[in-house]
Amino acid sequence: MQKLKSTNPKVSIIIPSYNHSKFIGKAIESVLYQTYENFELLIIDDASPDNSVDVIKKYEDPRIKFYGFETNQGAVDTLNHGIINSSSEYIALLNSDDYWEIDKLEKQVHFLEESDSVDCVFSDANFIDEAGRVLSKTDYFWADAFTQNNKSSGQWLKQLFYKLNCFCHPSMLIKKEVYNEVGLYDPSLRQLPDFSMWINVIKKFNIHVMEEKLVNFRILSNEMNTSSVTYENRIRNKNELFIIMSNFFDEIKDEDFVEGFLDESNALYTKEEIECEKAFAYLKEISPDIKPIYVLIGLRKLSILLKNENTRRVLKEKYNFSANDFFAYTGKLDIIDVFETSFHQVVVESAKRKIQKDTNLYSTIRKFFKK
Repeated sequence: MQKLKSTNPKVSIIIPSYNHSKFIGKAIESVLYQTYENFELLIIDDASPDNSVDVIKKYEDPRIKFYGFETNQGAVDTLNHGIINSSSEYIALLNSDDYWEIDKLEKQVHFLEESDSVDCVFSDANFIDEAGRVLSKTDYFWADAFTQNNKSSGQWLKQLFYKLNCFCHPSMLIKKEVYNEVGLYDPSLRQLPDFSMWINVIKKFNIHVMEEKLVNFRILSNEMNTSSVTYENRIRNKNELFIIMSNFFDEIKDEDFVEGFLDESNALYTKEEIECEKAFAYLKEISPDIKPIYVLIGLRKLSILLKNENTRRVLKEKYNFSANDFFAYTGKLDIIDVFETSFHQVVVESAKRKIQKDTNLYSTIRKFFKK
């Protein structure tokens, strides 16, 4: 039956498309066959080098709006383009290699319509491989990453701070007014723009995670995912994490910080004490993989507090923390890996001296590198 285009769609669904011609048909169909039908579907192709556009144009549903970029703009600009051009009360996202369960929208729209306090709802998700096979914990280490118990805003922020992202981006249904308040996705981030967004959202709005697995989240081989664990992505992840976490506590409500991060949630804290607690949060037990990043940020925060007479006094009187304690930290955190750098130089110089002892070998090597 021919679908009629709604003149006032309730939901704007955004599919940023890039180089997923093998999967995007499944993604589009999972939207068009939803039990909830009052939506518009914005598909934005980011100059895909494959035949994604040909696949997209096979679908002639009047609810579809297609935008094709002539040059590659990147995932964040593509998604932001969809948000800017959306015209509905709610916004949903679907990656071009993932797909939804048939009642995903119906359940989430109903939830938001019935809840006066929630502004963004997520769901759990299945992790699937390229063939669509559901991955278990033994198949994929992160298979339960999106299975979350609901928490207060303070507790959510604590989880994001210490354990990083735990929300399935293509599972969200969010009020457009949230983006109007917190802004669009940060175009300076490639690996972690959604993580940054959720931090900003939770500081001002309430979220909820539904326990149903309403999304099938595909894990691709051959490093085809934007978030694939490549050497370059690992480096970029850490750099972006430093950028995001440097401002993590900006604009957080004092009551959310106290409730989420401090054990004595009923205790009274002065403004200066809260600022000290925020700095010390970076120095607590954290995953070794990200600990140097957190410690560096924490030291920067403490250096600012030590320059202020009031917070310097609080650090000394309540926390027994002085400039000497600060110096102990700055003497341990090896940002530039001084030991490894020095060791490398020693090895190189030693090898050079050994080679130079053998004049014939040394001459041969010099001639080789001059070619």
